[in-house]
Amino acid sequence: MRWGCIPLTLLALVALSTTTQVAWNSDVTTQSSTLVDILNNDEDYSSLLSLLQKAKLIPTLNQLNDSTLFAPTNDAIKRHDLWRSALEYPTLLKDNVQEELRQQLFYHLLNYSVTEDPKDLETLQLNTLCFPKLSLDPPTNKPPPYPPWMPIPESTLGNESQKLRLTSRDGVAWVGVDVFGKGGIEVKKQKVEAANGVVYGIAHVLEVPPPLDRVLSHEPSLSYFQKILTPSILNVINSTSELTLFVPVDSAWEALDSIERLYLESRFAADDLLRILNMHAVVEKSVRWSDTFDSSTTLTTEYGSKLEVVVSEGETTVSGATLLQPDIYASNGVLHLVSSLLVPPGALQLTPEKYLLALNCTSFISLIHSVNLTHLINDTETEYTILAPKDDVLSVFENDGLPKQGSDELKRVLQYHFLPGKWTPKKLVDGMLLESVLREPGLDGGRQVMHVEVNDDDEKQNIPSRHIKFGGAGITGDHIVINNAVVYFISSPLEPPVDPLQTALPSLELSSFLAAVFSTSIAEVIKKTPRATFLIPHNAAFKRLGKLVSDHLLAATSKTDLENVIMHHIIDGIEYSQSLVNGSVRTFATLEGSDLQLERLSNLSVIVSPSGGWTGMKSTLYPTNMLTATGVIHELSDLMIPRSVELNVGKLMKAAKATTMINMVTKAGFDWILDGTAPPEDSDWADQGLGGISWTLLCPTDDAFKKYNLTQLLENVDVLRALVSQHLIRTSLSAGESSSLNVFDVLNNNRPLPLEDLGEYPTLLSPSSAYGDIVFRALDGKESQYMVGIKNARGTDKQADWARVLTWGRTTTGGGTGGVITIDRLLVPYHPPWWIEYFAPSFVGVLGIGEAPAAEETKNSAIDNVKSFIAGGFGGVSAVLVGHPFDLTKTRLQTAAPGAYTGAIDVVKKTLARDGVTGLYRGMVPPLLGVTPIFAVSFWAYDASKNLILTLTPKRTSEKLSTAELAAAGFMSAIPSTLITAPVERAKVLLQVQGQGGSGPQYKGVFDVMKHLYREGGIRSIFRGTGATIARDGPGSAVYFAAYEVTKKALMPPGSSAGDLNLGAIMFAGGTAGVAMWSIAIPPDVLKSRIQSAPSGTYSGFFDCFRKTVARDGITALWKGLGPAMARAFPANAATFLGVEASRKLMDGFF
Repeated sequence: MRWGCIPLTLLALVALSTTTQVAWNSDVTTQSSTLVDILNNDEDYSSLLSLLQKAKLIPTLNQLNDSTLFAPTNDAIKRHDLWRSALEYPTLLKDNVQEELRQQLFYHLLNYSVTEDPKDLETLQLNTLCFPKLSLDPPTNKPPPYPPWMPIPESTLGNESQKLRLTSRDGVAWVGVDVFGKGGIEVKKQKVEAANGVVYGIAHVLEVPPPLDRVLSHEPSLSYFQKILTPSILNVINSTSELTLFVPVDSAWEALDSIERLYLESRFAADDLLRILNMHAVVEKSVRWSDTFDSSTTLTTEYGSKLEVVVSEGETTVSGATLLQPDIYASNGVLHLVSSLLVPPGALQLTPEKYLLALNCTSFISLIHSVNLTHLINDTETEYTILAPKDDVLSVFENDGLPKQGSDELKRVLQYHFLPGKWTPKKLVDGMLLESVLREPGLDGGRQVMHVEVNDDDEKQNIPSRHIKFGGAGITGDHIVINNAVVYFISSPLEPPVDPLQTALPSLELSSFLAAVFSTSIAEVIKKTPRATFLIPHNAAFKRLGKLVSDHLLAATSKTDLENVIMHHIIDGIEYSQSLVNGSVRTFATLEGSDLQLERLSNLSVIVSPSGGWTGMKSTLYPTNMLTATGVIHELSDLMIPRSVELNVGKLMKAAKATTMINMVTKAGFDWILDGTAPPEDSDWADQGLGGISWTLLCPTDDAFKKYNLTQLLENVDVLRALVSQHLIRTSLSAGESSSLNVFDVLNNNRPLPLEDLGEYPTLLSPSSAYGDIVFRALDGKESQYMVGIKNARGTDKQADWARVLTWGRTTTGGGTGGVITIDRLLVPYHPPWWIEYFAPSFVGVLGIGEAPAAEETKNSAIDNVKSFIAGGFGGVSAVLVGHPFDLTKTRLQTAAPGAYTGAIDVVKKTLARDGVTGLYRGMVPPLLGVTPIFAVSFWAYDASKNLILTLTPKRTSEKLSTAELAAAGFMSAIPSTLITAPVERAKVLLQVQGQGGSGPQYKGVFDVMKHLYREGGIRSIFRGTGATIARDGPGSAVYFAAYEVTKKALMPPGSSAGDLNLGAIMFAGGTAGVAMWSIAIPPDVLKSRIQSAPSGTYSGFFDCFRKTVARDGITALWKGLGPAMARAFPANAATFLGVEASRKLMDGFF
């Protein structure tokens, strides 16, 4: 039908229609035409009619009987985007029947006529012809009534059509209202009845109920539920048909614990959110609108819980929750709003994950999710201790320090942060090992453990004050207990143990053993060997092993021996410190194949003995529990040799590179000693009963033979045998022989002989020579440095019969009591001249001559004397530079006429006024020139006097001198130094007093003084005052050195030596010594100054000066200059000893 052919009568009817509100009781216009005719006859429906044509629904309308059409007016369609676009842009049609548009049009159409008008506040629920689907079906080619002509009753609402509500408010019709009759679209045009139905003109297009997710988003009372929904949850909601959803309003969620709410708001709550959704979702064959509820209805949720719906007068409850708003329509179900959560008791539990998220451990949780370890933080039954780093801690490591998210290595790291069991602080004990959930392939699938450190602030173990570390990481803040878990917040992420070699690498104390391991071919094998306990010796163990043994093991030709030694330090199995210290097992198998023996001492020390090595080879075990990916590492004090490693004299000599001595031993027929075997049965050595004896060989280096003609040494077998025999020491520990070797320190028994005992030993030459024995002696002042010589050898140049001990090594053959000692000289058998051979004993008895003194000892003594001399000179120069102004002031006060000065300050003022600053240093040249020999001789004489006292008291019990002996040595040191001090003091005094009292300079300098004095009275004049000098310096030096030594001793901390004192302590001791000296030396110093400064003939001697001074100036004159002297005493003498000790330390560093 074309719009141009509309009859005028129809147009008149259209004109009569009104756009004002239409009352239900208005007269109904009844026509015999169809619904299409009514639309066609009313200009206000032209747009709707056009849309029905585009959607091919005209035949459908014509097929309907007793239908109801809610017809949007032209103005309503203009305001609707989709419908307007369908009219204006027909090319945008998605298909030829516009299925989406058809569904919306069907929502305006009922398959029955609404003939009864609802009363005010009465709401009718209507069934439309809209059957929503998850996806739109394409049209078919079947004729009516099949699609697209008639909708098929199949839908996401249990094959029911979508519903629509109609109500009346104040006599006005409203369609599309909610369950309470609110909202909706006003019926703007009067109802028109046709032969096959009725038409209501409405002011807006009815919106088809959207899917449930959009319905949820439009409900203002569901803002919290909208906030926590995730895309995956929304997808579940939208993809589920026949869904009846009971959703709690915002206020209902406040019943949850705040921790639970924080968790739900996180990005990790997908599982809980899905559970909560399923607890509120019912999916049956049909949608459960509220009109389907009986007085008592039981629904089963997707979670499996039961919902009890009770309908009573005026109220409906769902499992105790009030049904606030039922029947909010949606395309795939219905939404009911309830007042509280429908969560079964115990269905939501506060898991560790929820607490960790609430306590700023989001990054930690994110990492756990990336490696699928969420069961560790969501298990509410298994007990765990969780070591969690907070976000601020992990932020430091997010760019570097943590493995890649989702990686196996990250999974391994995170598993190490979980410990089975609830380990509260009260249960923790320092040093304990706790298992983690990390299972290591290197432990054969066993759990990796973690070291715990506990430090209590007090003895009562007050738990809040305990300082705890897990795997080296400290604890920040307080721990928390969460049902089945304990959580500690750690200061840094934990790193699981790595392979044993990488674990030990940072420890510098173990570097020698690691270097040895990496030099072999077994490094890659042993670091991957599962369930292994490494016993790694400290670096010092290689030194105590003996250099020759170390050199042998590290030689390229000894790799097998070294590998056997290394494997002997690896126990086959995991033995933590608890089992080693407190266990009952004493024998442990090693990867080398032999066993280690453990001895547990009463003091809880553990001693380890190898399967081989030498007699008494043992090592102290330090149970450090250094964890590795394959077991554990402990430390040892000493290296252990297994029985598979044979160390004989020959191997050690090769390690010493003593090729010449090896040739000599072999040429002399002692090759059996090199091999560590018994002598040949038919040899002279076997006849002498030398089988079963261990030997220590003194082995000269190749350099020791440079001055010898090797051809001559090797061509005479008898001489050669005697030479080699002089170097062979029997070290058997069989019955009847010396037991001196039993005093070995079992933890430092690497020496073939107990060198520290400085004993005498017979050699293989001893039975045939009175000079076959050898003697060991220590070098003075040199720790662990020794010399060896032929006993009683005298009358030589001390070069042929004494040698320095260089290195050593011990053998494991022949009972493990011998070895090799390298020396720097060849010990040529001694044959003394006849006068020494026959008369030497008498001289020994008379003169006390023992063994020939070592050249090294003489050399060291000479060096020490030179050091004492030079150090004394440095001290003297320091004293003069610091103390001369004080000395000048003292001298002028002592020698000036009475009344010349009022005191020391007056002397300084007048000197500065007359001569300037340089005047304070007048007369400094003589002491500066003489100070080096004076102080050098003084300190040398002091050391020599101490040695003399020790020599004169041979039966003393202590090598330390008493205070009285130190004072005596100091007194004697003044005697030789006076020969230099007296003339120097004479010249100094004369130069210091010239110009005093207004007189002009008399002398031009020190040499002018000496010339003048010599002309005046010869040598006697130069040495005037010598007696007074001795009277001053003798007692003064006695007090000086004694006070210095006593003060130094008082300043030394317990267990330290004088060499440990710092320079400040030395200066204090020196200053104290100076004050002590001048406190008794000032009277003789006054007399000395007066005698040396007075004209010839003034005094006849020391006592004459004393008498005249007291008679003229009184007894107090003897203490003139005490102030300047005491003022000078401390700084000058502090400088003296500072110079002495500093220069001595400097020289010790050079020679």
